[in-house]
Amino acid sequence: MTQEPGSEAGSPTAAVLRLGAVLGFGAVLAVSGPVILTTFGVGRQSVGWFCSATTSTFYPPEGPYALESVPGELLFWGLLLLPVVVAGLLLRGSRRATLTAVAAVGAVLAFGLFIAFLLPGLDPCTGQERVTAPPWPLIACYSVAAGALLLAARSPLLRRPLPLRWHGIILWAGAVGAAAWAAAFHRIPVTFTAGRSLTVVYAGAEAPESFWNDLAWWSGTADMIGLPVVLVALAAAIRAAAPARWGRSAGTAAAAVLLLFPLLDVVGYVRWYGDDFQASLIDSVRWHLLLAALLTASAVWGPRQRISRAETVRLARNLIRGPSKDVIPGQAKNLAVAVVIAATAVWLVVSSFTPTR
Repeated sequence: MTQEPGSEAGSPTAAVLRLGAVLGFGAVLAVSGPVILTTFGVGRQSVGWFCSATTSTFYPPEGPYALESVPGELLFWGLLLLPVVVAGLLLRGSRRATLTAVAAVGAVLAFGLFIAFLLPGLDPCTGQERVTAPPWPLIACYSVAAGALLLAARSPLLRRPLPLRWHGIILWAGAVGAAAWAAAFHRIPVTFTAGRSLTVVYAGAEAPESFWNDLAWWSGTADMIGLPVVLVALAAAIRAAAPARWGRSAGTAAAAVLLLFPLLDVVGYVRWYGDDFQASLIDSVRWHLLLAALLTASAVWGPRQRISRAETVRLARNLIRGPSKDVIPGQAKNLAVAVVIAATAVWLVVSSFTPTR
């Protein structure tokens, strides 16, 4: 009996697959909630790397601060990297990996509650002890994420783990590292003196007065909070849960959003400084986000087949000498993209050790 083309899409198996995809992506979106909310100004007073009270002035800045306390820094990186961990476990595709993601969410939630009630730390703006308060964004988002993961783990289609592809793992890991560059190195440092006074090392400027100034100010804060890391994690989650066509489209959209940050830097440089400013355009662009966008796009559009070292050398020689008939279509393009990404990564590392701003 011949099966209709659309019957597979409407089968119970396809419905279960769609439900599992929605639950998996919803879980990653939920664990990304604290980062997304603080990026847009919600719940900043409940985390230790922001001031406990908002001010109408731009000095001292509201955050995010690079905390000197180890528990506070561990919580910051736990909240930032948890979406990456959950997305990576969902890429694995097994029930055990999904349950491991539930355990990871529970561990970070428990640690966040421990910090909030027992080790609130000092306020980065006043130097006083923070008031004990429950972190409601953390509780709400992580509870939803744990519930979605538990429902996804009950799917009967989660049987065997997917094979590990080191090509994709390297690309996704590189994208996460590039996206987390500002969160690791560009947050505002805080120093407390012996007299409990506060010294903030911050390159302040005039208060934003236009839409472009506000957008530039927000994009810098979002970069330091870690919104680009969340975008990479969401792209990986969609790539793992959705069909290939939708996963590639979503990954391309995430890479395009990451590209908006360096493009905004170029627009801001031309608008504000031009030829009258001492800093060059190269020093004013966030190249790490350009690299993150390239790696994300390469991860979602990367080849499925493995390329051996001998084939890589042969392709490189063919690119230097000229095209050859025995080159598999697409491999030369992938190698060229890899060369561009590697050159960008080297430039990012070298420029990070050059005093610029």
